Amino acid sequence: MSFDLSTYLARIGLDAHPTTLDGLKRLQAAQITSIPFENVLPFLGEVPDLGEDRLWRKLVLERKGGYCFELNALLSQALNALGFTNQRVLARVRMGDSEGGVRSHQAHVVTLDGSEWLLDAGFGGQAPASPVNLTTADEQPIRDQIYRMRFDAAESEEVLERKTSDGWVSLYGFDRQSPKQVDVEAANYLCAKWPKISFSSSMKFYRLTDNGWISFQNGLAGFTSNRVKTTRTIVKQSDLTQFMREDLGLGYGDDQIGAIAQRLAAMQDRDPIV
Repeated sequence: MSFDLSTYLARIGLDAHPTTLDGLKRLQAAQITSIPFENVLPFLGEVPDLGEDRLWRKLVLERKGGYCFELNALLSQALNALGFTNQRVLARVRMGDSEGGVRSHQAHVVTLDGSEWLLDAGFGGQAPASPVNLTTADEQPIRDQIYRMRFDAAESEEVLERKTSDGWVSLYGFDRQSPKQVDVEAANYLCAKWPKISFSSSMKFYRLTDNGWISFQNGLAGFTSNRVKTTRTIVKQSDLTQFMREDLGLGYGDDQIGAIAQRLAAMQDRDPIV
């Protein structure tokens, strides 16, 4: 199943799309809104298949989500189909540390009208909802967050940072070495199976909304709208089914949702509640 632009645009709720900065911003926000970040397969012990046909079936036709190697691979196909000049990069996640670990994240650098932009639809709730300008070190307000780029000379990396009440937090850093597909496949396997990376041990969901976002980690769901956050503990399998299908729009079947609920219950030392 080859990539079909009109079907993809319908999946993320966009019509004809211009190759402009505004179009780039709309593209990133639309995909994050329509195709949630989630790590269902690694949480259930599987390694996501990065083949183009499988990604197309999973993310577009089956209306499921994925994590960075899946989401940004689909985004790359869209960028190419729309005519955006882009480069894939592998990043080292920092999450506040002074340096990153293994290359466990994928993003894109898009060149447009003489400027470069960091495009990322697969970093979950910490990531910006719109592209980040790589040609400036100035603060960049994006929705209700503030980001900036900083060059780390010691690591030879460009670092994405987010401003918090405690100061600037480094999210991840990357260089401009274009990875081979085998590098991406290896990083994908590592993320899905290595115990030191949380995707195999922690269930996470994230979806952007018009006025905020929806998040989930290990049974606690958060709903942020117009900067007001409410939370809900999801214990019953029926509640998880409703959350995944109605709040997130995910097309997972009863068997997979039941397996998630059973594992979450086991993590909390309780019997699953249907």
